[in-house]
Amino acid sequence: MALLIHNASEILTMKDGLGVIKNGSIMIDKGIIKDVAHMKSDQKKFQTIDATGCVVCPGFVDSHTHLVFAGTREDEFAMRIRGVTYEKIGEMGGGIMSTVMKTRAATEEELYTLAQKRIEALVRHGTTTVEIKSGYGLSPAEELKMLRIIKQLREHTDIDIIPTYLVHTIPFQMKRRDYIDVVIEEIIPKVAQQGLALFCDIFCDKTAFTRSESRKILLRAQEYNFKLKIHADELTYSGGARLAAQLKCVSADHLIYTTKSAIEAMNEAGVIPTLLPGTSFFLRIKKKPNIKAFKETGSAIAIASDFNPGTCMIYSMPKIIALACIVYGMDIDDALLGATKNGAQALDMAQHTGTIEPGKQADVVILDIDNYKKISYQFGEDIVKYTIKKGKVLYGKDSRMYS
Repeated sequence: MALLIHNASEILTMKDGLGVIKNGSIMIDKGIIKDVAHMKSDQKKFQTIDATGCVVCPGFVDSHTHLVFAGTREDEFAMRIRGVTYEKIGEMGGGIMSTVMKTRAATEEELYTLAQKRIEALVRHGTTTVEIKSGYGLSPAEELKMLRIIKQLREHTDIDIIPTYLVHTIPFQMKRRDYIDVVIEEIIPKVAQQGLALFCDIFCDKTAFTRSESRKILLRAQEYNFKLKIHADELTYSGGARLAAQLKCVSADHLIYTTKSAIEAMNEAGVIPTLLPGTSFFLRIKKKPNIKAFKETGSAIAIASDFNPGTCMIYSMPKIIALACIVYGMDIDDALLGATKNGAQALDMAQHTGTIEPGKQADVVILDIDNYKKISYQFGEDIVKYTIKKGKVLYGKDSRMYS
């Protein structure tokens, strides 16, 4: 039976700007949006959801997460509150390497169970598409283990999961040159042969890989037909954004220190800039991305959670939307587009999701607010009423749950 979402106070189609439709309805059949208009429900033809007093928008797209990991790092959080820097914590044996050791020690079953619970939490907060990176393995066996878990999650989870092999940092007690050789000659070919990732990403910054090292690794990934991403210019200006433009990466992420000329180059190359305001908030980073430059170039800015155990434990996209406004000063409209349409572009998924229009997957979130500005304004509240993926209600607050 087809599903009809009717009487919505506002439908945000995201097709042309927010594309607000007042008092509208959405007709869904076989997991696909069939019509978006003003129509009355027919109980005989449709299963219905009354969205009176609600905002309906595309399911949120979280295009940057590190969701598979073991252990937590609350002690490091306490240290940062006392003024110890992220870089200093890393030098002391904490940071990424702390999570690497805990993740290596966990079994695949343990990691799968932890990740599955996190995905259930994402769904309760309206996420219907999520990217998940590896990167806490730092050896061929452990990176493949992480990617196998992501593959299992894709096969047994209702939401879309986009797998990424992340070249994260240099392992302890290993020379840079030797590890880069392992990545190029062993890990990338094995990941490709086993079909475990769609993207290859690399952390190009002062605590990780140089621009030249990043170029070498990404070009190798390109030989194996991976789509490319890059962590760029988060802790300093590394030239990562310019490299993203030169290689025509699908996205470049963080971009706190990126210059206006690099932003222009990315825009010309079609690279989607992905901003991560939750990380800036969590780390109390005073430096902010050049939002004005992104706006002036007409860049399609995506925003994402960067959910991970060290620098952002926020997985709720409504809260990330609010932080994009409060911390980065983004317009509410731009933040919403960043969490839906532009987020889908950052995963090369725009043909399937990110907007509400006929022919797209019925990935929809119903919010218990009467106008979209309250998404950011009421960010301390749990406003998600229903999460719908391909026409299937995965989460609903009232007594009716649909299958």
